[in-house]
Amino acid sequence: MTTDQTEPVLPGRVFIALGAAMFMVMGVSLMLGPLLVDLAEDFHTSVAVTGQLASATFIAWAIVAPLVGPISDSYGRRPIALTGLGLVTVGLVGSGLAVNYEMIFAFRTITGIGSAMIPPNSGGVIADILPPRSRGKYFGRLIGVATVGSALIVPVTALLSGAGSWRIPFLAFGVMAAVVWAMSWRWFPASQSVVSQSLTLVTRFKQIGSNGMLWYVIASNAAQRMVYFAMFSYLAAYLTETYGKSTGDTALPLALVGLGAILGAFVGSVVAGRAARLAVASACSLGGGIAAVVLFSAGISEWMVIALGFSVAAFFSIGWPVLTTRLTELAGPSTATALGFFAASNQLGAVGGSAIGGLALAIGGFSMVGVFCLAVAAVAATVLRFKVQESPEFSRALGSV
Repeated sequence: MTTDQTEPVLPGRVFIALGAAMFMVMGVSLMLGPLLVDLAEDFHTSVAVTGQLASATFIAWAIVAPLVGPISDSYGRRPIALTGLGLVTVGLVGSGLAVNYEMIFAFRTITGIGSAMIPPNSGGVIADILPPRSRGKYFGRLIGVATVGSALIVPVTALLSGAGSWRIPFLAFGVMAAVVWAMSWRWFPASQSVVSQSLTLVTRFKQIGSNGMLWYVIASNAAQRMVYFAMFSYLAAYLTETYGKSTGDTALPLALVGLGAILGAFVGSVVAGRAARLAVASACSLGGGIAAVVLFSAGISEWMVIALGFSVAAFFSIGWPVLTTRLTELAGPSTATALGFFAASNQLGAVGGSAIGGLALAIGGFSMVGVFCLAVAAVAATVLRFKVQESPEFSRALGSV
């Protein structure tokens, strides 16, 4: 049998542009954690209130994400990429210059709108250039780069803020976003022809809306993201208020927790190809919830808290590629539409994690945040165990039927 010796590849400069944008938007979406205490002091409010700044970003992302795919298909990838990165730049610089809570809230919303444009659009570029069999490794690489971004930018935020002011990280990352925009201007590929027009936007939405199991996958993902973001959003504040750490002192613990997310994503990319992938994702969800409730309990050592944070990040990062893979199997010809809703579920989960986590903090302190995490994680595990079935085609391919 003859095989093609020249497997299609994504041009290096294109991947660098896509990867830099993904690194940027995933990182800045999580950067607020180390800044919550300082922001609360500067704007004369509580940590629970400043935690809602994360909600502004994630709500904007959740609203825009489902619309980005169809718009990108109609008007091209390049304009969407440049517009999104431009908005991220404006949002970051504006946040760094904000003089009151309302102003920074508005600019975090702008950051969320711009960030929402990047992941679906980047996936569209890969789909434009590569045939289906060659896309998987590049999607995996982009997810890896994004995970590194989310893991690194948080501790770097803590270091920059500890060195001077909470404004420094916003301004520094605003400059970085401008550099990424310039890189995309030079290297982002010209928009290609619109993909299949045989299905209208309404038809695609109807297809996705009628697929019940697909929505169970999305719901489980939203619940898992909720726990992940609740832990990440309030971990730095917990270390500061419970263990007397300064903002700068939280950099190393947050970096170690970020390593858990990177490790989990790598393990998840392997688990996603195994027969027991859904069972593993369900078990990891429950395990992550248990780790979170112990993490936020009083009476354990600081390093035990960090180890448990590492575990929570790893557990929920293992499940992410598993759920993404199952979603694409269920989506049929409307994969981009489904991924738009999946991206929205990530942000809705983040909103729930930061907003309801803040409410739990205000009601019962950090221990109540842990109880909230366990309850939501248990729901996600139950949905995965009893409502999401394995693909028969996937099982047959593995010889397990």
